[in-house]
Amino acid sequence: MSEEKRKLSAFEAFQQTQLTFAEAEEKAKQEAGAPKVERFRIGEDGEYSIRVLPLAPSFDNEGNIIPMDRKGYEYAVHQFFLTIEVPGKKGKKPKKISIPVIRTTDKEVGKSVDLLDTYVKIGKEMYGDDEDLMKLFSASSYEGGIRWNYQHAIMVLDVSSDKERAKGPQLWQCSHSQYKDLDAAKMRLWAELKADDGQDTCPISGFTNAYPVKVIRTTENNKTGYKIEIGRKTLDITEAEAEKLLELPRLPEQLYRYTRYQLEATLVFLQQYDEKHDMEVCKEPDFIEAVEKLKGELSPEDTSHFDIATATNKEDGKDEVTIDSLYAEYDNITDQGLNDKSEEYKDLREKIRQFIEDKNLDVRISRTKNNLQLLEEVEEALDNQDKQPKEAPAEEPAPAPAQSRRRAPQPKVEEPEEDEDEEPEDSDSDSKEEEEAPAAPAPESGRRSRRARPGSEEAAAPAPVPEPEADEEPEDAPAPESSRRRLHSRRLR
Repeated sequence: MSEEKRKLSAFEAFQQTQLTFAEAEEKAKQEAGAPKVERFRIGEDGEYSIRVLPLAPSFDNEGNIIPMDRKGYEYAVHQFFLTIEVPGKKGKKPKKISIPVIRTTDKEVGKSVDLLDTYVKIGKEMYGDDEDLMKLFSASSYEGGIRWNYQHAIMVLDVSSDKERAKGPQLWQCSHSQYKDLDAAKMRLWAELKADDGQDTCPISGFTNAYPVKVIRTTENNKTGYKIEIGRKTLDITEAEAEKLLELPRLPEQLYRYTRYQLEATLVFLQQYDEKHDMEVCKEPDFIEAVEKLKGELSPEDTSHFDIATATNKEDGKDEVTIDSLYAEYDNITDQGLNDKSEEYKDLREKIRQFIEDKNLDVRISRTKNNLQLLEEVEEALDNQDKQPKEAPAEEPAPAPAQSRRRAPQPKVEEPEEDEDEEPEDSDSDSKEEEEAPAAPAPESGRRSRRARPGSEEAAAPAPVPEPEADEEPEDAPAPESSRRRLHSRRLR
């Protein structure tokens, strides 16, 4: 446009298009992404004092509160860890990765079908006369089964000390049994308060006139237990803590995310499950139909992808194994009551070791540190890494063209020396991958006519391999192929 046709001078034009302070603040918030939500964990025996927080409301563009579909202080979530075996590269042994998924038919997720539920349903109908398989289907993921881990997500303040409280609202994912104990104690107290003073507000999650909760963890005979108590002295929430709660993502945003990457990983997991237990559930028309239906319900903008051939624990360039996923696996192990002698605990330790190496973190692994202590040190190292400014690399003399690439620095992980009477953790992880999952809860009846699994009429099912005790060391060598359990023996219909 020529200067004659322009109605404003150059300075006037730029003056009207300058970035304001409010716009700069909003831009900075968008670029920073969602605030990090700290996790509250009960990793060791002891007493933990928390203050339960109510569900935070959401607001429309005009600042008005959007009516809440759910009130109270918790959201429930069904979670399962897919354990997928990834082929080793350059002659190395296969490794295992764990990917958490949620139940897609839960109301908050809103899908019409769930692949794990569909697989179990069809599997029970096809192989209902196989008692071992029926028990396995109903077992937990750590026992080799496909049973959901039912948890409740609650925002809390850790009020054990002023230092802990200063961390602000944290996410606590408690087990269903812990939630039931908490809810029962709340209702008993609420009934007393209502009878005495007519109190109508929640006695543990209200901002005023509400009481802290004490969670007591104990371990006896290698079994972990929890006890819930409610204090008798009220503890109010400050205005600053309420503001901080409103700044954090709402619980549904944190919990109910399901991607195409997770769908494809679920398919790989179930195909490996078929092969491991000599089944053909994934080939059934009903299962294939469920897969296509769920694919059609995902967002077309979701371009994430899982490929077993190149699996590196990443989703769209982001690490699938993160500090949060490691913490989630630790929580799951704790909820199962598994101790540091269990294969699951040792498997997680190896994943922590690998994470430290991959991230080049200055964290020393020692047998004197438990997994929770290692995770806390890893989290601190990650925070320090994020705070450090990215320095420009120092100038060096120009190398020859053929030598222009530089090797990445080696990780600063120090390997501890083990006592002679203790087996190194590496050997633990080497042997644990060969162990079979033990059987668990009772079978369900009812089945429909399906085609038999390969070899079902030729193979006789020997007695299942007994489960090793938790405190026993795993065997150094894998079981011979001849001892592999054949889990099917059904009539061809």
